Amino acid sequence: MTLTALLPTLRASIPAPFDAAAWPAGATPTLDDVTVRAVSIGRYADICGTPCVCTGPAVIPASGGVASAVHSTTVVVATVLDAMPGTLRIDACVAELDAVWREVRLIGRVSHAYDERFAIVDARGLAAGSVILPGDVRSGDRVAFPCPGCHTVGEVR
Repeated sequence: MTLTALLPTLRASIPAPFDAAAWPAGATPTLDDVTVRAVSIGRYADICGTPCVCTGPAVIPASGGVASAVHSTTVVVATVLDAMPGTLRIDACVAELDAVWREVRLIGRVSHAYDERFAIVDARGLAAGSVILPGDVRSGDRVAFPCPGCHTVGEVR
């Protein structure tokens, strides 16, 4: 259990824990966003719409953040279409991707609600995974999560 999970009001002053090895090299968390090599994922989604993807070099395991020359990691940004108790339906087709659900982040706002577990249902109605997000996630919110490999926007639309 993390400090921001115990005291959600701290999310207004410190980012939630972040496993940099799961994200593209150069990814950094902010209070309500993730930047990849200084590019805001939230702003990128504003421009491109969702679902969208941002691909960068993967981090070499146990290297302290060194970028791989051959492997990639993709960040998928999706909009929550439906927020029901215990279930979130998103606008991306991600059931077939190997998403790192433990790293899912709420993008675009800071929540002070306690964390809850949600099942993710993708745009095709397929169960995609289980995530822990703030309990006040609602329709229209955006989430971002990493997926190992190079994925195109055509795969998630």
